[in-house]
Amino acid sequence: MFLVFLASFLLYLLSSYPTIAVGDCGELITAAYTLGIPHPPGYPLWTIIGKIFTIIIPFGNIAYRLNLMSAFFGAATCSILFLLIKKISSNWIYSFLIALCMAFSNTFWSQSIQVKGGIYTLNTFFIVLIIYLIFFPLGKTTDIAIDNSIQSLDNTTGKQSILSKLTPRNLLIICFIYGISLTNHYIMLLISPAFLIYLILDNAKIAKAKHILLFFIFIFLGLLLYSYLPIRSSLNPPIDWGNPENPINFIAHLGRFQYKGLELEKKVGILTKIYFLKNIFPQYIQNYGVVLSLLSIIGLVYGFFKNFKFTILTFLIFIINTVVLIFLLNFKYTPQDIDAFKPYFLPAWIMVSLWISNLTYVSTKNVYKISLIILISVLLAANIKKNYQLNSNRYNFIAYDYPTNILKTITKNTTLYLKEEVDETIFTLSYLQNVIKKRRDIKIFDSYNNIFIQNGTVSKPPEYYSTINGEKIKVPVVLYGLLWAVNKKSEYNPWLFYSERLPVKLINYREQEVIARYSYFYGLSLIKTGQKKEGIYELKKSLESGKHLIWLNNNVGDILRQNNHFNEAEITLDRTLQLDNSYSPAYYNLGLLYLQKQNEEKAIENFQKAFEYDNNDKDSLFQLSKIYQNLGYKYYIADNINEAILKYKKASEYTPDNADIYYNIGVIYAQTNNKKEAKYFLNKYLEMNRGGKNANIAKKWLEIN
Repeated sequence: MFLVFLASFLLYLLSSYPTIAVGDCGELITAAYTLGIPHPPGYPLWTIIGKIFTIIIPFGNIAYRLNLMSAFFGAATCSILFLLIKKISSNWIYSFLIALCMAFSNTFWSQSIQVKGGIYTLNTFFIVLIIYLIFFPLGKTTDIAIDNSIQSLDNTTGKQSILSKLTPRNLLIICFIYGISLTNHYIMLLISPAFLIYLILDNAKIAKAKHILLFFIFIFLGLLLYSYLPIRSSLNPPIDWGNPENPINFIAHLGRFQYKGLELEKKVGILTKIYFLKNIFPQYIQNYGVVLSLLSIIGLVYGFFKNFKFTILTFLIFIINTVVLIFLLNFKYTPQDIDAFKPYFLPAWIMVSLWISNLTYVSTKNVYKISLIILISVLLAANIKKNYQLNSNRYNFIAYDYPTNILKTITKNTTLYLKEEVDETIFTLSYLQNVIKKRRDIKIFDSYNNIFIQNGTVSKPPEYYSTINGEKIKVPVVLYGLLWAVNKKSEYNPWLFYSERLPVKLINYREQEVIARYSYFYGLSLIKTGQKKEGIYELKKSLESGKHLIWLNNNVGDILRQNNHFNEAEITLDRTLQLDNSYSPAYYNLGLLYLQKQNEEKAIENFQKAFEYDNNDKDSLFQLSKIYQNLGYKYYIADNINEAILKYKKASEYTPDNADIYYNIGVIYAQTNNKKEAKYFLNKYLEMNRGGKNANIAKKWLEIN
C-alpha cells in the first residue's frame, strides 16, 4: 500500500502544476483559502479539507498546496484500490501493477495534479473506500449476518480467501461515510442504486425496517456538513457564490438551480447523446491502451462467472457513470463540454481496473501468472511514458501569467469590468486578488455577479473592460493590450511588458482559451492601426493555438470576411460549425459572407439556421427581411408582379413591424389596379407609421380611391 502511494504521489509531484491551473481552480482556491462558498453545490467537504491543506503544508504557494491535496487523494485512492485487489487476488505484485495502471491512466493523472481535480480524486477515494468496506468490513462479523462469507478463488496459492458479508453495524459506518461523500460531489448520489442492488443480492434481510431508519440517520449525520454553507455565507466571505445563508438560496445552491437553467437552454437531442456514448471508447483506449482495454473486457466476462456479486456491482457503477450519466446531463457535443465531461467518468475507469484484476481467475498456472505480470508491467511502462508527456505541467504558468498580464495593463486605483467573461479570466483574477493579494488597488466586477460581486451602483463607469467582443461594451472604448480601455491614450505599449511562458507540451482546451487570446488581441490591435496584413497573420496564428475554440473560429472567420478573404473565411466559419453545429453567430456570419458573394439562397439558409438556434437573434430576421425585400424589388423591376408581392409578404413575416414593406405592397397593388388589397396594405402602413415619409402619398391615394 505504501509503495503504491509513494510511487503515484511522487510522479504526481513531478508533473504537478507549480501554481494555479485553468478552469475552476482559481475560484476553488479562493473558497478554500478564505473558507468561502464556491459554485453549486458548494463542495463544503472539499473546501474545509482544502483549508486544512493550506495550513499544514509549510511550503509552496497556496495553489501548489492544494495541487498537492489533489495528488494526495489520487494516491490514496490507488492505495485502497491496491488493498482491494490484493484481498481478492492475494498477489501483491499483480495488485501493485493494476493500482498503478489506474494511477497513471490519462484522465486520473490529469486530475491528480491540479486543484479542481481534487474534487474528483476525493470522490474516487470515497468510492473505492466504500467498495472496500462493503467486501471487507471493519471489525468482526456478528450473528446478524445471514452467511459468514462468500468464497473467492485465490489464484496465487490455490487456497480460499474470505469476502466477509455486511452486518448492520458495518453498514452504519458505510452510511456515515456515504453521507459525508455526498457533501463533496453529487456523482455519489447517482451510483447509490448500484450499492443498493448489491446489498439486496448479498443480504436482503439486512434491510429491516428498524435498520433502515438508522441507515438514513447515519447518512443524514454525514450530510450535516452542508450546514457549513449557510453558516459561512452569513459571515460574507470574499467569495460567497449564491449567498446560501437563507433557506431559498441554500436549496437553490444545493440543487444547482443556476446551472439547470443554462443546461435546459441547450438544444440537445438523442444524436448528441449517441456522440457522447461513442466517445466513451476512445477515452477507454486513451486511459488504458488497446491491449489493457481488451484485457479488462476479458476480466469482466470472467468476473461474471467467478465472482458474480462483486462484478455486477462494478458493472452497474460503470454503466451508471457512463451511459446513465450521459442521458441525464444535458451537455452539447462540443470540445468544451467533452473536456468538462471527462472527469465525470473516473469512477467508471476505476471499475475497469477492477475488471483487469479478474484476470487472476483465468488460470492458476505459474506460467500464466508470470506472463500476465510481465505483460501488464510492459503496458504500464508504456502508459506512464505516454501519459507523462501529456500531463507534465511542472513548468506550466499559463493560468498565472494571463491574469498577471491583465493587471499589468491597468493603472492604479481604477476599475475593471469583466463582461461575460470565462472562468479562465474571472477565477484566475480572483486567485491573484483574494489569495495572494495582488493589485488590491483595482476594483473588479464581473457581469455574472458570482465572484466579484457588485453591491449597489458603481460610482463611476469602469476604465477597463475584459471581453472577447468589444461591440458588447456600451461606451466608446479602444483596444489596449488584452483589455478594452475608455479614453485611453497610449502611454506605453502593454505588449512589451507581458510575460508568456508556454509549456513544451500539448495544451488542453481550457489552456487554448488563454493562449489564443494573445495572438487574437494583438492581431486585432494591428488591424485597427492599419497593419492589416500583419494583423491577419496574427489572427491565423491564434487559430493554431486555439483550434478547438468555437468563439475564436467564429470571430476570426468574420474578420476574414470583413477583409474580403472569402475562401479562408468560409473554411474558418465552417470549422466553427464542425465544433458546434448549433452555434448561431457562425450561421449569421456565413449568411453575411454569402450575401457578399451574392449567393442569396445560401444566405437565406444560414440566416434561418441562425434564428433556429437563437430565437432572440433579431439581426438574422432583419437580414432575411432585407433579402426578400430586395428580391421583391428585383421582381417588381422585371415586371413579375406576383413574385414581387410574394417576396414582400415573405419579408413582412420576418419583420412584421416594418411599415415600409406594407407601403410597397400597397403601391404594387395600386399600380395593378387591385384597389381592395391596395387599401388594406396602405391603411396598415398608416396605422403603423402615420408620420412616415410616404404617409402623405398614401393618404392622397386613399382619399381619391
